[in-house]
Amino acid sequence: MRRLAALLLPALLAGCGGQRGACGPSRAMVENASSLAVEQLYLAPAAGEGWGTDLLGQAPALAAAGRMPLALDGPGPWRLRLVWVNGQAIELRGVDGCATRRITIRDGMAVAD
Repeated sequence: MRRLAALLLPALLAGCGGQRGACGPSRAMVENASSLAVEQLYLAPAAGEGWGTDLLGQAPALAAAGRMPLALDGPGPWRLRLVWVNGQAIELRGVDGCATRRITIRDGMAVAD
């Protein structure tokens, strides 16, 4: 029995790692369910420093009840920073590029699922 477990464990671990590494670019939908528009949105690798370019750029703010697609270029993990029009900002860390299909923004928080 121990021998079987010793053979299966590496196979299971390799399968988990292989599946995660095989995840390519994907898209998540960002939904603003908060009461304010979002004027800045950043996405960066979790291990990096800085935030890079504002994904909303010169576009109008992401209105309350607005939606937009977000490209996740690989498994991540990613971190997201958003700033509302009133200047309040939050960060969402540990966004899984393989599993995340929706990011919901609520007043004072964001959730990835």
